[in-house]
Amino acid sequence: MTDIRHIAAASCNYTTFDAVIVGSGAAGSIVARTLAEKGCRVAVLEYGGLVSPGAMHGPHQAAYSKALTSTGAADGNPWTACCVGGGMQFYNAITFRYRQSDLSASQYLGTDMEIDWPITIQDLEPCYSQIEHLMEIGGTNGHASYPASSRGVILSNAMQELGIRPRQIPLAIRAPSNSSGCIKCSACDELVCPTEARASVLARNILDDSGLPGAISVLYGCFVNRIEIRSDGRAEALECYVPFSTELIRIPVERVVICANAIQSAALMLRSKSKHAPHGIGNDSDLVGRGLSFKISGYSVGYLDPADCGSDALASHWGPHATVYTDEFYEHNDVPCRFGGLIYEANLLSPSENIGRVRLHYIAGDEPWSHNRLVLDDVADRYGIPYVRFEYKNSENDHARIGFLADRADDILLHLGARRIEREPSSHAKGSSHLHGTMRAGCDPRRSVVDICGRVHGSTNIYVMDGSVMNFAGNSNPTHTIMANARRMALSLK
Repeated sequence: MTDIRHIAAASCNYTTFDAVIVGSGAAGSIVARTLAEKGCRVAVLEYGGLVSPGAMHGPHQAAYSKALTSTGAADGNPWTACCVGGGMQFYNAITFRYRQSDLSASQYLGTDMEIDWPITIQDLEPCYSQIEHLMEIGGTNGHASYPASSRGVILSNAMQELGIRPRQIPLAIRAPSNSSGCIKCSACDELVCPTEARASVLARNILDDSGLPGAISVLYGCFVNRIEIRSDGRAEALECYVPFSTELIRIPVERVVICANAIQSAALMLRSKSKHAPHGIGNDSDLVGRGLSFKISGYSVGYLDPADCGSDALASHWGPHATVYTDEFYEHNDVPCRFGGLIYEANLLSPSENIGRVRLHYIAGDEPWSHNRLVLDDVADRYGIPYVRFEYKNSENDHARIGFLADRADDILLHLGARRIEREPSSHAKGSSHLHGTMRAGCDPRRSVVDICGRVHGSTNIYVMDGSVMNFAGNSNPTHTIMANARRMALSLK
């Protein structure tokens, strides 16, 4: 069984690890498992600790630093979640596969950066299937699909009447018909599932090394501040800060795999300046941190009279955040640039908030531009770590594409009988749980930071295997693809 403990309680000989992974979320956990399957002894370093069942994301994350945004305020979100298991402890379990168009978006969009991924969807196919098996994703490998909610049913009917094709969302949640399935204990988003019906890297034992030829040790309470490298670019050690004891410790590495998220991974590389890397590791071409992508997204809320749709359909909502979506406008001639995204049911966080309301989410990948980036600010937090600052602005194409999706979402709500529609103020430019870009993948070091397998150009033992290597953010939720791509890269590690 995997050893999970606070780093202050560990007495490790770090030289015995074949690899050290920074981050225990979706990417870091599947990389750890993949290497353990190959017989490696792996250490996973995590800043946050273990979270309790039922914990809420907002109160949990309040203890961790914010990022500075274009307003100058510290109101940005540079984390998905700081805890063992990462953002998957709090996510909504939406597990779409990407499409080939997400990996070759230059047929629709054009910027000053590489947009296309250096792989095809076929390269991800076997890893998608393996993740679906491990995560018990509904509608795959014989796992029951999660049934549509009462709101999902009326949304599906409205879409069909408008000639829009509805679909069931692939969810990594055991259906209520399962003996260990969802009991609909709350509106399931931004909280830790108390029954483990919703998949996470802990609930589905992704991080469990039982029966594997290798071993995994998870050490939390440790912030990786910088990577020490030799003159040949090879990583020698990690400098880590332990807030519990206020100690700086040095962890030697044979190889290091960075999976801290697209913000934190790039920030770590930028903090790792030295005489051997005067601009930061992998940053000879000034690309680390650039191409920052949060996805473009928004929400429309329709206010309805329960008598119009049936009182049950508009009662308080219990269960998954979303069950029904449409991809009608993913690639569509009417969409600006002919490249849209998804519209799906998106229930509010508290069951009672949903009474008399139907909420839709629309989401698409943003254009990656070099001026969209993160930098390290001169101001440091209470631990002496420089704040991350976002420099981010959406393009005209971004605004046009998300505006089109918002209008189609409003059409659905109007057809449903909404008497009033409100669009929630957009906040995606402040960061979110969808973090991409910043460490672009490719063969040319002048145009990318890592190669096709995640190895940093100019280094022999530093790898990046999280959402930061996604050249285009994709038009749907990224968790499934982050895991599949991380596994693909980890399988290539010798």
